[in-house]
Amino acid sequence: MPDQTRKLAAIVFTDIVGYTKLAADDQSKASALLKQQRNLFQPIVSRFNGSWIKEVGDGLILTFDTVTDAVNCCIKLQETSKQIDDLDLRIGIHQGEILMEENDVIGDDVNIGARIEPHSPIGGIAISEKVKLEIGSLPEYQTQFIGEPKLKGIS
Repeated sequence: MPDQTRKLAAIVFTDIVGYTKLAADDQSKASALLKQQRNLFQPIVSRFNGSWIKEVGDGLILTFDTVTDAVNCCIKLQETSKQIDDLDLRIGIHQGEILMEENDVIGDDVNIGARIEPHSPIGGIAISEKVKLEIGSLPEYQTQFIGEPKLKGIS
């Protein structure tokens, strides 16, 4: 059986808005955008002590040991993406227990994180209630309640 590690983590999912259309219109430009995203974002993720788990199409899966590192990193990712044409992001953050196996993460909390990201506004960051509880008392963060969206496959 491969090495498995359970740990509490902040889980981040990103998605490039409009990437499918961009890829259909100009594959070379779409590919270049993914390389640019990787080159720009990997140092930012490292600076905030994150782990670059993997790329899934045009999206990223990242983990962090702390919610504040995850939130600060995502704010910086959004600030950076706004300077690049066609790099419009949606980002979702959740906190929970994950199972790390080889070069992947699995578990119910990973699934929740994946389901939160589509509820982010373009250029924004959607967070779960667990993340809100962690940062809610910190004055440097301002959040806005957007409701309790139905998350596919999550009760």
